[in-house]
Amino acid sequence: MTVRENTISIIGAGISGIICALTLAKSNECKKKTIRVYEHKNRVGGRAHAIKVNDLYVDLGAGRFSSGLHHNVKEQVKSLNLAYEKFPFTQLKRPQALHKSLKSILKNLKPLCDEHAHDSFEEFLTIYVGRNQAREMINALGYDSLSLPNITPHIAFDIIEKHPEIQGFSENAGYEWFNLKEGFSALPEKLYEQALAHGVEFHFGHELTSIEADTETPVLKLKNEKQQEVIINEGEMILTFPPTAMKKLNCGFPQDWSNYTYGSIPLFKGFLFYDTPWWQDMDLADHVVIANNPIRKLYFKDNKYVFFYTDSDYANFWRDATLKGEAHYLQTVKELMAEALKCHMSQLPDPSNHVHKHWVHGVEFSQESCPNHPKTLSHKKSHIISASDAYTSHCGWMEGGIMAGTSAANTLLERVKQRQVKAQKECELAHV
Repeated sequence: MTVRENTISIIGAGISGIICALTLAKSNECKKKTIRVYEHKNRVGGRAHAIKVNDLYVDLGAGRFSSGLHHNVKEQVKSLNLAYEKFPFTQLKRPQALHKSLKSILKNLKPLCDEHAHDSFEEFLTIYVGRNQAREMINALGYDSLSLPNITPHIAFDIIEKHPEIQGFSENAGYEWFNLKEGFSALPEKLYEQALAHGVEFHFGHELTSIEADTETPVLKLKNEKQQEVIINEGEMILTFPPTAMKKLNCGFPQDWSNYTYGSIPLFKGFLFYDTPWWQDMDLADHVVIANNPIRKLYFKDNKYVFFYTDSDYANFWRDATLKGEAHYLQTVKELMAEALKCHMSQLPDPSNHVHKHWVHGVEFSQESCPNHPKTLSHKKSHIISASDAYTSHCGWMEGGIMAGTSAANTLLERVKQRQVKAQKECELAHV
């Protein structure tokens, strides 16, 4: 494969990479450039990964958006005419005792965040409500990442305010949420089709193995499915994958790219399908329960299926449970579900089908949680562009991804414009 100077090489076909490629392909500045996207997997979308089970679409990754919080996602959904429906899980069923006072407690504490910008959220809570109640509050919120030492008060309140199950404990209580009827994969897939129509080339089964960036002529090395090496050493280069992937490439990340540091949180989703919607008899349809056990957030989707969603240590708990075999996993789910619903295991049938997904680095973020963090990074010597939702101030995967991909494209377009202006001036001087 020949890579020439008028080629733009984008690594990664998640939402950031596709948005970046499409933005460039639509621009006047890139009309004569070849735009190539290289993707390790055999699909587009990255963490937008929906599959079909029992004729139902389920989102193993990104799964909901709010028109009040995810303006870019909403705009894309509308422009692409994607079918969507209400995501109903904004009201807790069977609330815990602490839930009654949680909103007022958090409202009183939020103005104090600036004084504790470098403390963990748990330490922040402990100062004002004591260790025991701090832990009870985090437990009642259902997101165990809130207890991690690198989650500051500002990050914590962002999590609380931008997640449907617990937004009711913030000023965002009235926000509506939606999911795509054919799953969130439909969004990057439609954008992929648009990118193809605009001449963007996609090469699947290509894994980036190394970056030689400490030079003005950087080199990207990839391997394709046949284990053949593909070398990119000309043209513009844009990397659209998260900090954990950057760190594995021995390219001096983050110190040679950024003044910030980064963290990640594992996630786990488990979906269970039954012959009959037994939860309707418990008045649980379209409700979510926050449990005081490893199942944590338990959702009952209409008459269709049940799923649970966990993060941090409990995400790894479920990964370990699956590694012990299907029987052990399903028995553990059943025991903890019965405990969460305060019923006997005999009241719960066995599922007829199930799927699950463990995301090792499900959420990635800047640990400094600075709103001034640039949406795009450039290597200090080679000027390779790096884009990730982790660089944005938004904790929504898809929203942040669109922001990052757009920013990466605009960064490159500005470079191209500056070069064109410079070339034009040199041409004018040559004719003087």
